[in-house]
Amino acid sequence: MITGFEGVVRHESLDSALQANNMLALLQSTSDGLKELKISGDLISPAFPTVTWPRLRSFTVTEHTPTPYISVPDLTYNMPALRNLSILYTADLTRNEAAGDLFPPFCLGVERGQLLSSRSPFLESITLSNQEVMDPILAQLPPTLPSLHLRAMADEYHPIDGSPWNLRRSPLTNSTALRTLEQVSHLTSLTELSLSLKDFVEPALIQRIVVVFPQLQVLELSHASFINAHGRPDVCDPALLESLQLFPCLQHLRIALDFDDWDYDPWGPQRRAARWLLGGIPSLRTVCLSWQQFWYEFGFDVVVWHEWDRRLFFRPPTPPLPELPSLEAIEPVEIRQRVAYIPFLWLHLIDQEFLRINSQR
Repeated sequence: MITGFEGVVRHESLDSALQANNMLALLQSTSDGLKELKISGDLISPAFPTVTWPRLRSFTVTEHTPTPYISVPDLTYNMPALRNLSILYTADLTRNEAAGDLFPPFCLGVERGQLLSSRSPFLESITLSNQEVMDPILAQLPPTLPSLHLRAMADEYHPIDGSPWNLRRSPLTNSTALRTLEQVSHLTSLTELSLSLKDFVEPALIQRIVVVFPQLQVLELSHASFINAHGRPDVCDPALLESLQLFPCLQHLRIALDFDDWDYDPWGPQRRAARWLLGGIPSLRTVCLSWQQFWYEFGFDVVVWHEWDRRLFFRPPTPPLPELPSLEAIEPVEIRQRVAYIPFLWLHLIDQEFLRINSQR
């Protein structure tokens, strides 16, 4: 396996052309026996499609799109044995004005010429990041594909303030996700689907997924904005459960749910939500939930999942959390003592609330 750089900013004096040529020579000398390749798009040269990969089964491109741009079917032109494909493109904020900044969404496929379905017909898993809603590549996925993941990954570098997270990414909305589903409705063998959404999933979207992919066994629905204009959804929303109950053979569910501001203990509310989902969907074997309602401001991807299975029913139910007193009822000196156990993001929120209270006195 050859892995390219991830999250590394190269020095401006670096000869990118020479680096790409050196990388091409390395790949040409090892391609005959290579079975797995993970490489940064910054290291891919225009001659990359000419390299033959007779044994390559897993191909991953990270970070930015190649310069000049190479479509995904061209990248995989000489990979007849390919089984797993991951195109994890992110926004590129480091290129100079002459090259132009590249922001998502990206067009990964081509309208004509070498199509992905004809070049790599035996693909078993495809992961795409920040693709266009009507990207040609979606309609050209092999019809026998069993696993599809549509992500919205963010760049790790921001050239202005050095922030480790870049918010320029392109998650699907509920409406654009419906259009994307029509693009991939020919995947009659799909059993695993992951969608990165901008907002909390609506029951109507889940109901459409059931119609298009009734045979799904694994479903992941994450969202980037945990607090949106429509308010925070109820953890035990009956409409959500009813839509998930329509899947006849769903076995594994990964879903990002929001919780009340004061549900500070991730194990309490999540365990209750897991019990609610497992109890309402008899076919489920595992439930994975995320608990990051404060991170929406930073645009973090869901990186922490808590998993439960049916052994949960052999444990006593989680008691309801005690109500916390209002901050107005607590003396300022006591605030820090009472919230010492709360993560650092809570401290920021309490500081803001403390300033608001003092400004009103």
